[in-house]
Amino acid sequence: MKALIVDDVLFTRLVMEEALKIAQTKKKIKICSIEQAESYKEAIKKLQKEQFDLIITDINLKDGLGTELAKFIKKKYPESKVIALTMYPKEFEKYKDTFDEFIKKPISSEELEEKIEKLLK
Repeated sequence: MKALIVDDVLFTRLVMEEALKIAQTKKKIKICSIEQAESYKEAIKKLQKEQFDLIITDINLKDGLGTELAKFIKKKYPESKVIALTMYPKEFEKYKDTFDEFIKKPISSEELEEKIEKLLK
């Protein structure tokens, strides 16, 4: 599985990457690569070059919206899974059709593992 983490906060991207690596060591998921993007524009550039199986994106990015990014992904790569990161889970309710799942900030590796396993079944 190839994963892309999109968030304008470096700390969040690093925590997400570490959580994915922890999930992989528990043999729950197999990841061949993890990439990061710090903006909407950078994510779009990466997505135009290659497909990712899993994209985890913040809903509010400094230069765009994670909802627009998710729509782009679902149109170009409908089989890709997109998880929203948000501090406001009720915000996710508005976008249930856009994202496959959501993770509430602050992030826990257990919740991430659970959501990814559910999506990949």
